[in-house]
Amino acid sequence: MKVISVCNNKGGVGKTAVSMALCEALNNAGLKTLLIDLDQQINATKQAGVKTENVVTAYDLLTSFEYTAKDGIQEYEHGYIVPGDVLVNAAEVEISKLDTSLTMLDDALDSVRDEFDYVVIDCPPSLGLVTRNAFVASNELIVVVMPDKSSIDGFARIVDAATHIKSNKRLNPDLNIAGILINSYNPRGKLDREVDAVLPDLAKQAGTSVFETRIRRNISVSQALSCRKSLFDFDSNSAAAQDLQSFVNEFINKESKVA
Repeated sequence: MKVISVCNNKGGVGKTAVSMALCEALNNAGLKTLLIDLDQQINATKQAGVKTENVVTAYDLLTSFEYTAKDGIQEYEHGYIVPGDVLVNAAEVEISKLDTSLTMLDDALDSVRDEFDYVVIDCPPSLGLVTRNAFVASNELIVVVMPDKSSIDGFARIVDAATHIKSNKRLNPDLNIAGILINSYNPRGKLDREVDAVLPDLAKQAGTSVFETRIRRNISVSQALSCRKSLFDFDSNSAAAQDLQSFVNEFINKESKVA
């Protein structure tokens, strides 16, 4: 089982859309995939249409030894999910009281390591204990950025956090950044071209690369989210849906070459 965290320290860059599309496309490729919703906005959970009341959620996995990931799994149309919880926003205090504050999620995933090919974690837009739990549990990070300075700065903070976790052999010395994915891309935009010029060097310095695929700016993404539908179900012919499928194909090919 491989665990992938989709992240950036900045909100609104499209982490949830990428996480959902990645899970759906991996599932369509015959790879059994589990999504874990750690974002306090729980948009992935809402889109999946699963229960959120009187069920085990990501919050429970982060704050209690009583539950494992297996206890929280629900099936939805395009795979499996451990639902999010608005309480995750307040989980930092509860997690900080635990002796195993950075390994709660990793320990919870032990219960499903023989059941899934991939786990995809939709991370919150912060680098607190919730996101660091995701990093400790992950094999790789996919950093989603938009053509703006703040999300690029967010990548630098992700690198710093990942480096600290890698440096501790008791946490996750094998953590890698799979690559940077540029979202909401306009090939004619000035900022977009500037990002194209700058990011490869930044990625190289961090020991990673920029995915060749660019997810073009497209209103279908927000419309699908508002309708609580998969982007592929909402408009499979949209530019964003085509780009996300291309990205997943690129990601799978990259994974197979590494393997």
